[in-house]
Amino acid sequence: MPRVQTLPRADVDLAAPLATVDSPPMAQLAATTNQPSDNFYAEMLVKGLGARFGTAGTTAAGIAVMRTTLRGIGVRPTAMVDGSGLSRADKASPRQLVTLLQAMDRQPADVRTAWRTSLPVIGRSGTLAGRMRGTAAEGRCSAKTGTLRGVSALSGFCTTTGGRSVYFSLLENAVDALAAKRIEDRMVPKIASLDG
Repeated sequence: MPRVQTLPRADVDLAAPLATVDSPPMAQLAATTNQPSDNFYAEMLVKGLGARFGTAGTTAAGIAVMRTTLRGIGVRPTAMVDGSGLSRADKASPRQLVTLLQAMDRQPADVRTAWRTSLPVIGRSGTLAGRMRGTAAEGRCSAKTGTLRGVSALSGFCTTTGGRSVYFSLLENAVDALAAKRIEDRMVPKIASLDG
C-alpha cells in the first residue's frame, strides 16, 4: 500500500512547481464552448468561475458567481443547476435572456467583441452553419442554440437590413425539436429583415 505523507504548509509554499499549464484566453475558451455548443466546456467554465471568483471550483460555487453577476446587470436569475443547460431544472425566460444579451453589448469593447465572435453566425459557423442559408439572417445574425428532447432554444442578435441591432430569444418547450427549428428558421430571417 502506498504511503501518503502530508507536508507542512511552509514546505508546500517553498516547493518548486513540477509543471505549469497556461490556459487559452477567455475569448478562445468562449468560442470553443459556444461555436460547437460544447456542454463539457460549459460545465468546466462554470467550475472555473467558482474557483477564480467564488469559494471553490464547484458547479455550486460557479453558479453563485453567475447569480451575483446576473443580478449586477439587471437579470433576476431563476433556477440554475448546471453550467450547460442540460438539466431540465434549469429555467430562464426570453426576457431574462434578451436582457443578458443587451447587457453583453454594453460591456467594454474587448469583452463585447470576444462575446459576439464566440457565438455561431447563422448560415456560416458552428451549430448554425447549415441553418437559414440564403435568407436575410445569413451572416447578419448570431445566436446560441439549445436542444433537449422536446425543447428547442435560439437566442441571439441580428444586425438588421436597416442597420440596427435587434435581440431575440425563442424558447419552445413540449415540442418536436425539429418542427421548432423550422419555425425558428422562418422567424429569425423576419427579424433580420426589420427596417429593410
